[in-house]
Parts: sequence; structure tokens; C-alpha cells
Amino acid sequence: MGKVRVEDLEVIERYEQLGETRFRVRVRGTILVVNVAANSEDEAKSKALELLERMGLDNVLEALREQP
Repeated sequence: MGKVRVEDLEVIERYEQLGETRFRVRVRGTILVVNVAANSEDEAKSKALELLERMGLDNVLEALREQP
């Protein structure tokens, strides 16, 4: 399947915290959830993908998906 893409992400919650809009974004097919501050769902998905890449989790997920 390859690296994690924006299409692999889904917003599972939108909430306000300290006057800031935040989103919980899940990688489909996993229990991995990241929290990001954003103004829209699209921005939240982009930020979540960037965070996953910075943490190296996109490579871990890619390797797990390629296993039989």
C-alpha cells in the first residue's frame, strides 16, 4: 500500500480547547490517533500527516503494511 496518505486519515473528533479548534485524526486500519490544532478538517489531516512523518511513523506503518 505504501506510505501513509491524506486519504488514509480520518477525523474522529473536533473540539475546542482554550479557545483553539483541535482535531483528533486516526490512521485508518490502526488505533493510532494524533491530536492537532487546525482551522479545518483538511488542514488537520495535513498537519497529522506532517506529524506522522516527523516522528517516522509513516515508515513504520509502511513496513507493517508490506508484511504478509
